[in-house]
Parts: sequence; structure tokens; C-alpha cells
Amino acid sequence: MTRLLLLAGAVLALPGRPAAAQDTLHVERLQDAALRNDPRGAQRALLKAATDLRLDVIGSDRLPQLTVNGQASHQSDVTEPKSEIPGLAIPALPKDRWQTTLDVEQSLYDGGDVARRRELEEARHAESEAGVEVTLYQLRSDVNSAFYSAFLFEKRVAEYQALVGDLEARLTTVRARVEAGTALGRDAAEIEAERVRAELQRDEARASRRAALATLADLVGLRIDTTSVLVLPTAEPELGYPGPAAAAELRRRPEFEQFQRSRLRLDKEIEYVGTENRPRIFAFGQAGVGLPGYDQFRTTPDAFWQAGIKLEWRPWTWRSAGRTADTYRLQQQIVTTEEQALGRELARNVVTDLEDIGRLKGALADDEHIVTLRTEVERQARAQYDEGAITTPDYVEARTDVLEARLVLERHRVELAQARSRYVTTLGLTSTTASDTP
Repeated sequence: MTRLLLLAGAVLALPGRPAAAQDTLHVERLQDAALRNDPRGAQRALLKAATDLRLDVIGSDRLPQLTVNGQASHQSDVTEPKSEIPGLAIPALPKDRWQTTLDVEQSLYDGGDVARRRELEEARHAESEAGVEVTLYQLRSDVNSAFYSAFLFEKRVAEYQALVGDLEARLTTVRARVEAGTALGRDAAEIEAERVRAELQRDEARASRRAALATLADLVGLRIDTTSVLVLPTAEPELGYPGPAAAAELRRRPEFEQFQRSRLRLDKEIEYVGTENRPRIFAFGQAGVGLPGYDQFRTTPDAFWQAGIKLEWRPWTWRSAGRTADTYRLQQQIVTTEEQALGRELARNVVTDLEDIGRLKGALADDEHIVTLRTEVERQARAQYDEGAITTPDYVEARTDVLEARLVLERHRVELAQARSRYVTTLGLTSTTASDTP
């Protein structure tokens, strides 16, 4: 509770667009506002920008690659050719050698390397983007929890406030009787104690409601006023047990899209590994100056150049590519098992939600009947108390029973609405009535 109160104070102090007094807040619209407000939503654009940069880097591999090389050395010995032909003098070759070259290489055929790398990078981006959607989707459950908590505490405040008002009226009457000598002082003390306890419970409910509203404000990025009106959803979702139809509904969850994109990314990994054993053809050129140049018998610096085509091919890699591909296939199987496990977990959650909905719908009728009965008992107890036929504790007990019955009724109403929202969220269904404002 202390942490909730601290969070409430911190969030309410944050700057933001204030919601107008008496705002009407709907849980579906709050969910959409939370998705728009969460800073992780900016990751979509950041991931796209990073992917574009990496694609540019990959695309540059198709452009000519320029390399500047330089080398200088001193040799302890050089070849000294000798000639026995009279008049033929062979110069002494220098022991100092140096050269500077500009090398150019242009890929003519890369075995699909660049194309596969581009496809792989795009698949990785799609997988990361799906991961963002999965992360953001969890906000719907956070909004559900805060919204329904705030609504329930709102009803608790109203009920306890009504009890406080009733007890204050009773206390005024009893004090008058005490002064007139027709009632005992302990009767006033008992009502006073119940009133103080009701005020404490009311204040506790108010604090809890403020904390829940502060959590909502932080999630949606608004400064929500305590006078805002929370409205429970009225539309009842079409319910069904997790058979084939419900299984198809579960596929709407963003986690399943992420699983699919993970498998596609692994497919691209396998395709890229397959390019390892393919030949590559390059055109190359080299121009430079050095001592000696290509003429080994020249004793002065000389310019030189060459151009041609070269082939690179590793026909045998000891099955490294095949083993790597097998690793990715095993990872695909792991993804499939994770997907199956999540599907079964969600199906179990759907069953639980449906059972809760059925139970709570049946309980509401009983709760309303109990409230009616408790109210009638309290009415009769009030009349008897006014006539002095029953004691103060008896009346307070009857009044407390009415309060408890009403609180149970409101709690079940909130739990029913929350179970319906949880059912919709579990299936991955999104609201069709959301607008730009909560």
C-alpha cells in the first residue's frame, strides 16, 4: 500500500496533458492510449532505421572495393646474376625494397551472398518488430488491473461514505437520547466507534483508488482527475471454449506472429549458410609504384599495373555449413515447442475465464437478492432501534450486513467485467470502439 501511495504522488507530480474534470474513462480506450504512450513504441522507428543502415552496409559489398597498400623492407641478400659474356654488365640489385599499390576488386558473382544477407537482415527486423508488439501487448493487462481496481475502490468509497453518513445521523439521535436520559452513554460510544472505523476504511479505499488512478495516469500519459468517471464495458464478448474456433482466435495474439517470424528468420539463416560452398568470381586491378617494380632488374622506382579475374571456391568445408543449418532447424523445433506450450497455456486461461464469467453471472442474481433481503432486515432493525426494541450493537450489525452485501455485489460486478476483459485480452482481440482519447 505504501508503495502504491508513493507511486501515486510521483505520477501526479509529472507534467502531462490533464484530463478534463468528470472525464469518462473506458478501459478499451485506456489500453490504446497506453500503447501510444509507452516509450517502447518508438523502438519501431529505431529498429527500422538500424535495419536500413545495415542494409546499406550490405549493399556496399556490391560496389568496387578499394584498398591502398604500402610496404618497405630491407633484405640481407639479393640475387646476383653473373654473365661470362664480354661487355655485358649486370647491375647490382638493391637490397632496399618498397612499393605502394591501389587495389580494386569488383564482385562479379557472389553466389547469392548479398541477396541472402539482405533477406536475412529484413527477417531479423521483422522478428524484432514482432517482439516489440509482444512487449507492448502486456500493457493491456496492466491497464485492466489498474482500471478495475480503481473502479472497485470507487464503489467501496461510496458505500463507506453512505455508512458514515448513516452512522452520523444515528449518533446525533442517540446523543439526544443520552441527554434526555432514555439511552446509555455506551450506545453513543458504540456508534461513534463504528463511525470512526467506517471513516478509516473509506479513507483507505480513497488512497487505494488514487494509487490505481495514478498507475493509469502513468500508463496512458495523462493526469487523471480523481473526479473522473470509470465506466465498465457493457458489451459482452462472444464466448466459446477453446475448440478449433477458439484456437484460431488465439492466433491473433502477437506472440504467435513473433513465433512465425522467428521461423522465417531461421529459414533465411539456413539459406544464407547454403551460400558458403558456392564459388565467387571477382574482377581485380592493381596499380602502383615501387622499387623494384615488375621489372626485377630495374634499379630505379617503376610504375606498374595489372588486371584480371579470380575465382574463389571452397568445395569442401568438412560439412560445417550442413551442421550449422541443422542447428537452425533444431532452433525452429524449439520455437514450435514454445508456440505449442503458449497455446496450451492460453487455452487453459480461456477455460478459467469462461468458468469465472459463468460463475459470476450466476452469483450476481443471488447477490442482488441478498442485498434486497439485507436491506429489508436493516429497515426493520432501524424501526425496532428507534422504538428501543433492540440494542445498538444489533442495529449496527444489521447495517454492517447491508454494507457487506453491497460490497460483495459490486465486487462480483467488477470481477465479471474484468473476467470478460481478460478473456478478450487472452484471445488477442482488440477494441473496435477506441478513439484518440481515453
